[in-house]
Amino acid sequence: MQATLKARPNRHLSILARLSAVLLLALAAWLAVGVAPIAAPLDLRAAPAVLVMVGDPGCPYCARWDEEVSRSYRMSEEGKFAPLVQRTRGDPEISDLKKIVYSPTFVMLAYGQEVGRIVGYQGSDLFWMQLEQLAAKAGFVPVGKVAH
Repeated sequence: MQATLKARPNRHLSILARLSAVLLLALAAWLAVGVAPIAAPLDLRAAPAVLVMVGDPGCPYCARWDEEVSRSYRMSEEGKFAPLVQRTRGDPEISDLKKIVYSPTFVMLAYGQEVGRIVGYQGSDLFWMQLEQLAAKAGFVPVGKVAH
């Protein structure tokens, strides 16, 4: 009887340890993806280039963009050229932008001046095509290409 009682606490501790490890891994993965908007300490008017993503809380298209593009954007050449700054509509920091109607709207700024925008999100392929044109307007030259 004593052997049985001693085995149970160890078994429960083992299960709790496994569950804790799984939960910690899930939390780390969630944080690494960057689910929540990041209030970057970046002066939008002084930055050579920045991509401002303007969204609304609960926006399904914003969530889809976060899931499908956010991580690869941040690691891309374009993402290094124009860091992503996420803001909600009505944020005083972006009050001088032209009216934002749809969520998400991506606004490319070069030294605080708007050079163009992508309105809405219809999938990663279209986003990357539209972004290529916006980044070029802001002065982005991909590695291996010569600027004219």
